[in-house]
This record gives sequence, C-alpha cells and structure tokens, in this order.
Amino acid sequence: MKKSKTKQRSPVAKPPAPPNTKAPPPRNLTPPLCEKLRRDMTQACLKVAETHGLTVEGGELSDIDLRHGFDISFRVGIPMADGAIYSPDKAMFEVLAPHFGLEPSDYGRTFRTSGDLHRIVGINPNRPKYPISTERISDGRGFKMPAENVALYLQRSDP
Repeated sequence: MKKSKTKQRSPVAKPPAPPNTKAPPPRNLTPPLCEKLRRDMTQACLKVAETHGLTVEGGELSDIDLRHGFDISFRVGIPMADGAIYSPDKAMFEVLAPHFGLEPSDYGRTFRTSGDLHRIVGINPNRPKYPISTERISDGRGFKMPAENVALYLQRSDP
C-alpha cells in the first residue's frame, strides 16, 4: 500500500481578507468618465498645492485614447498678485503679438476653424510661416498656424 504524498494539514484560521476598495478597471474610457477624472484630479492636486501655499492651473486632457488612456497636465506654482501662475508662454506672446498683427490680450482666446474650437497657447518667432501655437479644445492636440489666419478667425469670432 502506498502512502499519499500530500500531508494532511491541520486547519488554521485565515485572517479575514481586507475589503476591496479598489474599483475594477473599466473596459473603455468614455468622455464623461474622462471629464469626471479630470475634475477629481484637479481638486486633489489643488488641495495638495494649497497645503504648501501654491496654486494649480491646467488639468486639460490631451492625447485621449478611449481604449487605453489620456494625458493630463497641471502647472503648479507660486501665485502672483492676481492669483494666477506666471506663464513664460503668455509673457512671450504679450511681447511678440503686435509684431504678428495680434493683440497681447489675444492669448487664451478661442476661435472656430473647420468646425473645431481652438485656443491660442503661444507664439514662436522661429517659425515665421506658422508662428502661432493653438490647441484644439476637444482633445488638446496642438497646431501651428499662420498669424494672418488666426487674426481673421479672431475677427470672425467677435460678436
């Protein structure tokens, strides 16, 4: 008669498993879920920054791929007198805009082209043909545009 190779173990009480507080991952992202995540992450980032006397800007989504993920960016800094964070891109735009037929106040303005809403986010004098940097609002994708076209789009968007 052969003996069983497995030993009989005496029953030992296992500690209770911790409750699962982690939600299972979704199969796909949806625009409403991405927006909820953006809001929640912005609030969390702002809460942490405020404990250190700082402020947060941004939280825009970019490179959205509803099957896999998205990018989100925040800018954390020392607040200026108006509560905003110093932006080198904005400062450069304000200085250079008149040389390209735009107003310093055009930084951050939005306009519509080809059915898409764009925001002016910078200026690069090293690109004389396409010096204006814009961002498509729907997905955060960056574009380079001629200054003359942007000036016309802004004129059309004025009421």
